[in-house]
Amino acid sequence: MESYNEKVEREDEEHFSGYRRNPRRKRRKTMGVIAVCLAFLTLLALAAVGAYAFLRFRGNLLSGSDLTLFTVAIIACAAVAGVALILAVTTLFLRRQRKGLAVAGLLISLVVLLICVAAMYIYQYIFADLRHDEAMNALAEAELNVVEIDNGEVIRETETLESTASVEELERLSREKEVEFEHLTDGDIPEEALAKMDAGDPVGPSYLLSGSEQITNFLLFGTDVNDSSDSIIVLSLDRAHSKIKLISIPRDSYVLMPQWGSYAKLAYAYTWGGAQLAISTVNRNYALNVMDYVTVDFEQLKEIIDLLGGVDVELGEEDYGYSSHMTGAQALRYSRDRSDSELNRTKRQRRVVTAILDAVRQMPITEYPSFIRTCLGMCTTSFSSSELIELCMEVTQNSYSVESFSVLEHVDYWGGKLGEMQYFYVVYDLNRASDWMYRTIYEDLYVSGYEAEKTAK
Repeated sequence: MESYNEKVEREDEEHFSGYRRNPRRKRRKTMGVIAVCLAFLTLLALAAVGAYAFLRFRGNLLSGSDLTLFTVAIIACAAVAGVALILAVTTLFLRRQRKGLAVAGLLISLVVLLICVAAMYIYQYIFADLRHDEAMNALAEAELNVVEIDNGEVIRETETLESTASVEELERLSREKEVEFEHLTDGDIPEEALAKMDAGDPVGPSYLLSGSEQITNFLLFGTDVNDSSDSIIVLSLDRAHSKIKLISIPRDSYVLMPQWGSYAKLAYAYTWGGAQLAISTVNRNYALNVMDYVTVDFEQLKEIIDLLGGVDVELGEEDYGYSSHMTGAQALRYSRDRSDSELNRTKRQRRVVTAILDAVRQMPITEYPSFIRTCLGMCTTSFSSSELIELCMEVTQNSYSVESFSVLEHVDYWGGKLGEMQYFYVVYDLNRASDWMYRTIYEDLYVSGYEAEKTAK
């Protein structure tokens, strides 16, 4: 008969041999612990990301890289929370498991998933109506006539056209649109206008210096009912000098459209070939490096301003009869006012754009999602959603000053009606205009090959 001690030893041996025969029995008891630990760590990570975002926002330091980090973090947290949820649910259906920990892991992982899903929904809500011109992103620099920079030197084209395309060829190239095109030659342009087109060669090369890459240029188009770019503004985001610069290019400029072998009014480029032809025409004639754009129909601009509750416009002496606070309809009428001069009309357009920027900067952050969603549904742009967010954060968080210019205020031009159709044109030296634009956009980061006094009117 076995003694008491022998019995205890035998029972202990049977107990531990059972674990050796089935080692997963002990490990299975840890599934609830793993589930709650994963869920809790994910919640902590999500809280850390939120705190980091809040601090960066309060410090006006949010950037595009932060946006990428937040996106990756939310996706990663959602994935880990999903694993924790599966472990927690599995634990509830297994025997000999710690059900209390499993329930805690289940609840925490559900909270994390709800937060992640809400964040993803808000992002999709904001950009659901974005009209993104994906075709623009597939174009090479050469297709958009981006200026050639050779070891810093700005290479401006000097070629002229010997012949132009036929009207039939233009209609084919413009996707069968009806084209009101009139061939204009040197014989149709007065001697006074011809003299303005060539104000003399530069005395040396022009250069961009190191740091100029901190400046980004894109185009703002305001289109009318005929899909013509009634407003053409270069928006320069100058990080080197902490400025936003708005430069109006006259829609009636007499320019070369090299793809079609034709001279025409600048505004027609958008009508005939959309943003691609408009951008390539601007780049070719002004030696710019524009690759992106935002287009707003003037009627839609009216709705955007109404969403802001109106805008406060800084009026000039010539703006008698207008009140400084304008509704969308009033701002539209003001920006299209042609009663005095082209100079004043483009000045009014830039004042309205500046007023919109100021209003957006003062908008409460809680109103951004619905405002951005509505605006993007009224715009067409080559920017992606992430690029737009980065631009918005940079403009709204930094104390950039806003400066406003017009090409016609700084070049010697001829203005008048040309050809049998008697359309109004402005004629000037495009390379001189390009040089002035570079001086304005790049400031001390540009060395001009032209004599400064010859650029001013």
